[in-house]
Amino acid sequence: MGLQANVSMASGRILVVDDDPGARDLIVTSLRADGHDVDASGNGFEALRLLGRQCYDLVVSDLMMPELDGPSLYSAVTRRWPGSHPHFLFVSGLANTSAYTGFLKVIHAPLLPKPFKVGALRRIIKRILS
Repeated sequence: MGLQANVSMASGRILVVDDDPGARDLIVTSLRADGHDVDASGNGFEALRLLGRQCYDLVVSDLMMPELDGPSLYSAVTRRWPGSHPHFLFVSGLANTSAYTGFLKVIHAPLLPKPFKVGALRRIIKRILS
């Protein structure tokens, strides 16, 4: 099953991947309130399983997670579905390390630093999906 999806201006199909239940729940609740169809995962491996079964417009992923971090998830997705993968938005409280900064520059993905305001999340999501 591919990952190409129709992006709607009003809403989108979004996968939230974060090992922090509080952050994950805040993002999911906010996006559902905006009319998005949202699934959630607590780790990168589960996210890959969900991505194999469902098309998503966007993946909102924490950068730093145990087992399979955000950059590794992104790499796995782009290898598995080249040219037809969803957009990515990364969130992190500790993303200023040179490895993550370089990664984000290379792939041109936005970063939302934690803690964030829900309004900032909504503005970035709207920009990505439009």
